[in-house]
Amino acid sequence: MRSSFLVLVSGGLLVAGLAAAAPQEPHAAPPPAHEAEKGAAPAADPHRDSPLRKLIAGHESEPAETLFKNVKVLKGLTVKQFVDTMEGFSHALGTNCKKCHDTENFASDDKEEKTAARGMVLMTRDINEKYLKTMPGLDKGAHAGCLTCHHGQVNPNARPKEAPKEGGKEAPKEGGAPAEEHHGR
Repeated sequence: MRSSFLVLVSGGLLVAGLAAAAPQEPHAAPPPAHEAEKGAAPAADPHRDSPLRKLIAGHESEPAETLFKNVKVLKGLTVKQFVDTMEGFSHALGTNCKKCHDTENFASDDKEEKTAARGMVLMTRDINEKYLKTMPGLDKGAHAGCLTCHHGQVNPNARPKEAPKEGGKEAPKEGGAPAEEHHGR
């Protein structure tokens, strides 16, 4: 059953990724990754006194596009929501602005990571809107965000970690049942 679930989830993510490649109409932006993952222990927020927060002071309720250049997939957010979302990305990926942005020219699209991040935003929108909202049996608040896969790392783990092997076989899963074999990618 577990391998069937993994295949279903993997297939859904693949379909969502393919759908994200198609041109999209603007949608509401995903919540900041650190808010999307409920149950995570709140950490001290080092961003609240950042130079960026000082730059946006007094402009928090304005549309992000009025203060920031080259906003593409996060259009319609306020300046505060936009900055909160960017900080959520940093938290979920365990990195900082420099990973995706030329910090001398934030509007630049020269970094492939910025293009990848935009694609990831579209992918998570599709997963949430097309799949999770329509999947029977899930809580109404079910949500996938950056932290769902990235777990504070720039590169998400592509596969679940295998249980330690005992005598050449995979160790029994919790409850003593033998681990199911999975021979696909």
